[in-house]
Amino acid sequence: MLKNQNQKRLKNQNLNAEQRRKQLRRMSNTRDAFNKRLRLAVREATVLVRGKAQDNHDYTSHSGELEKSVETRFIDNGLTGEAYLDTNIASYAPFVHEGTPEHDIFAVNKRSLRWFEGNDAIFAKSVRHPGYKGDPFLYDALKNNKTRIDEIFAKHTERAVSDIASTIRDRVYTFK
Repeated sequence: MLKNQNQKRLKNQNLNAEQRRKQLRRMSNTRDAFNKRLRLAVREATVLVRGKAQDNHDYTSHSGELEKSVETRFIDNGLTGEAYLDTNIASYAPFVHEGTPEHDIFAVNKRSLRWFEGNDAIFAKSVRHPGYKGDPFLYDALKNNKTRIDEIFAKHTERAVSDIASTIRDRVYTFK
């Protein structure tokens, strides 16, 4: 009799262990489904900010390098997205974005600085730059599209919930 009880207990423990493994697999599958949708939302929102920053700015673009310098990268397995200025493309990008204080500019490799006013060439050993207030177009793109970004995350969250619900709905249960 004791032997039969131990066998039943062992059998129940094996069933419980298998049920726990299945439950962990299901939890892992739902987490994976949610993370997949979250990665899509992060990508879509980051690309939106990059595009808006490239299209909506106050600076006058001459070469297009500053627009091209607005790049995206994804870290944390795609769960974090960044829109940033690539200084390898446009080394001056941070100065345009953040601005500069008033400062002096001196001739370094030549004896004087040169620029034109109309047809006249002007020469000077140094000049006083008045500074530049900056054009925070990346920050503005994020701030001005907050509602759209919230909508993107809401859409992907709803889809994740729908995916998980259909997985649960389609699951076959066996009762003893």
